[in-house]
Amino acid sequence: GGQNRHIRRLLGAHDVEVLRLVRVAIGPLQLGELAKGKARHLTAEELALFQA
Repeated sequence: GGQNRHIRRLLGAHDVEVLRLVRVAIGPLQLGELAKGKARHLTAEELALFQA
């Protein structure tokens, strides 16, 4: 199953309804101020985080 489903089930067990989930990070990479629907290139430092 997906991570979203897992989160919804965990919170549902405590009677918390999840209306929307938004990913704000992937590992050490933070979304920050990037606007909805926008993209940017990774910096060399960010790229190196995923090439370990």
